[in-house]
Amino acid sequence: PPPPPPAATAAEEDDEDAAIRAMLPGGFGGVKPGAVRAAAERERVLATQGKGSARAMEGPARPPQPSANDDDATAQMSGPQRPLASKGGKDEPEDDEDEEEEEEDLGEDDDDFLPIANEVAMEGHKKVVSAMDLEHTGSRLITGSHDYGVKIYDFNGMKRDMRPFREIVPNDGYPVHALSWSPSGDQFLVVTGYPQPKIYDRDGRELGEFNKGDMYIRDLKNTKGHCSPCTSGQWHPIDKTSVLTAGADGSMRMWDMNYLGHVRGAQKSVIKPLLAKPGRVQVTSCCYSPDGGMVAGGVTDGSIQLFPASGPGSYRSASVGLVLPPSAQCHSDNHWNYASRPQQTIKGAHPPGDSVTSVAFARDGNILLSRCADGTLKVWDVRKPQRPLKTFEDLETTHEETKVGFSPNDSFFFTGVDAPRSCSDKGDGALVIFSKEKLEMVRKVGTPGNCVTVMWHHRLNQVFLGCGDHKSGATRVLYDDKRSTRGLLVCVGRKIRPKSNADFVSINMDNLSHTPHALPMFKEPMPGQAPNHGKVRPRKDPIATKIPQIPTPGVGGALGGTGGTLLTQLIMKDNGMIGDKNWRLQDPREAILRHAKDAEENPWRTQNAYAKTQPVPIWHESDDEEEED
Repeated sequence: PPPPPPAATAAEEDDEDAAIRAMLPGGFGGVKPGAVRAAAERERVLATQGKGSARAMEGPARPPQPSANDDDATAQMSGPQRPLASKGGKDEPEDDEDEEEEEEDLGEDDDDFLPIANEVAMEGHKKVVSAMDLEHTGSRLITGSHDYGVKIYDFNGMKRDMRPFREIVPNDGYPVHALSWSPSGDQFLVVTGYPQPKIYDRDGRELGEFNKGDMYIRDLKNTKGHCSPCTSGQWHPIDKTSVLTAGADGSMRMWDMNYLGHVRGAQKSVIKPLLAKPGRVQVTSCCYSPDGGMVAGGVTDGSIQLFPASGPGSYRSASVGLVLPPSAQCHSDNHWNYASRPQQTIKGAHPPGDSVTSVAFARDGNILLSRCADGTLKVWDVRKPQRPLKTFEDLETTHEETKVGFSPNDSFFFTGVDAPRSCSDKGDGALVIFSKEKLEMVRKVGTPGNCVTVMWHHRLNQVFLGCGDHKSGATRVLYDDKRSTRGLLVCVGRKIRPKSNADFVSINMDNLSHTPHALPMFKEPMPGQAPNHGKVRPRKDPIATKIPQIPTPGVGGALGGTGGTLLTQLIMKDNGMIGDKNWRLQDPREAILRHAKDAEENPWRTQNAYAKTQPVPIWHESDDEEEED
C-alpha cells in the first residue's frame, strides 16, 4: 500500500483557512465604516504581543534577525548602509542649526496659526453687539445687543446674505449682558439687565425664567433670586442642569434646571462674596473653570474671589431652626444652601469702584485672566495670587461686557479694545491677541467701531467678534480657508435665489375667508368690489357727515370780540377792565389832569380836610433855595 500523506502542519492549516476566508464574503450587506481599519489595528496589536507565543501568525514569515556573534550581520541588512559620521562630529552642529532655524520659522509662523485670512460681517443689530455664544457643535450662533434683541443664526440653513432665522426680545428696554449655551446644545441662557434671567430652547422658544428676590430683605441668602439687575451668567461646562448668574445685588447664584418653573423655585445655591468693609458691592462678572469645579467672580471692591462649585465643607443650608423677629428676614423652609467664605481671594486685583468686565480660566485651571474697565488686563496664577504674572495696560474699554478668553490650544489669550472716545467712526477698535508662554502681544487686528465680545471656537477654528457703537452693531467672523472647518464656510458659498417674474403660486380661492369688519390695517376688499386704495368714502350718517358750525364773527373768538353781551363782559366793562375805561390803555398823567378844572371850581373836595387846621397852604421849600439864601 502507498505510504500515508504527511500530516499538515498548523501553519499550513492556518494559511488554507485564511485563503478560504478571503474568497468568501465577510458578511451580508456593506462593510461597516472603520471595520477594515479596526481589523488591521487588531492584527497589529496581536502581532506585537505574540512574540514567543505558540500561535502562528498569518502572512509571510519575518526575516531572520541577525545574532550578536554573527560576523556577517552587517551584510544581512537590507538597503544601503548608513553613512559614517565625519571626524570631529561636524554633522551634529549642522543638525542643531537646522533645528534652531525650524524653531525660528515656527516662531515667525505664529500668525499663520491665527485664522484671520478672511472676514465676513453679519449685520442687523442697531447697537453694539455685547454678548454671543456658539454651541459645541458649531452649527448655531446667538448674538445679543444693547438694542434689547437676540438673533439666532443657523449655519446649516443660512445663505450668503447672513440673515438670522429668528429674532427675539427677552426683556424690552433691558440690554443683553450675557448668552450661554448648555453643554448639550438644546437650551441657552439669556442674561439681561432685568433681575430674572430667561431660558430658551434651541429654536428660540421661551421655556421659563428664574425667580425674583425680595428687594426689602437685607440678607441676600434669604432671597429666592436676584433683586437687582443681572450682570453676567454662564452655563455649567459639563452639567446641563446647573446655571450660574451674577447680579448688581452683590451675589452669585446657581440654579437647578430640573426645577425651572416649579413653585419652590429653581435656586440651588447663593454665593455671597467676602466684604472688606460693611456695605453693598456688585458682582460684575462670573465664570466656571473648565472642569466646572471652581467659580470665579469679579467684585467692584477690586477683588476677585474663587469659590468651589459644590461641597458640604463650603456650603451651608440657608434654613434656620428658630425664626427670630423680624420674621420676614428669615425662612425656616429655605431649600437652597449658601457660601460666604471664598477658597481663594485676590485682594486689590483692580482699583475699587471699577467694574471687572470679564474673568476666564485656562485649561489647567491655574491661570486666571481678569479684564477691568480701567483699561488693564492681568494674568494671575491662582496658586500665588500675591501679585499678577503680567499686567497689560492701555486697553481702553467703556463697555461692561468686554470679554477675555483663551485659544482652543491654550497657547494664546485675547480681548477686545474699544475705539478712543469720540473716534469710534474711524475704526480704531481692535482684537488684541497675546502669547500665553511669552506673555506678550503677538497680533492686533483692527475692527470698525468697538470690539466688545470675542469667542474662538475650538471645533471650527474661527474667531467671532461682537463690534459696533451706539448707532449700529455687527458680528464679524475671521476664518481661514485651509485651517477653518464648517461653520461659516458652509454658508459663504451658498447663493441667494433671485426672484423671477415667472414665479407662480397656486391659491385656492375657496379656502379664503373675508372679514369686512376687521381693523383698518387688516381689512381687505370684498370680492367683486373695487378697493378704496386708501380713500375712505364718507358714510351716509347725518351725525358723521354733519357740517360743523360756522364760527361767530370776532377776533379769533377772543373775549369781547363777539357781537353778543355776556355777564362777564358786562362786569368787566363796568369796572373799567375792558372798553374805553380800561386803565391799562390810558395815560396816567392825562387821567389825573382830567380832574384839575373840577378841583378849582369845587375846592371843597380837596380843601375841606384842612380848612380848620391849615387854612393857608404851607409848601415845602426845597434845599436848593436854602443854599442860595
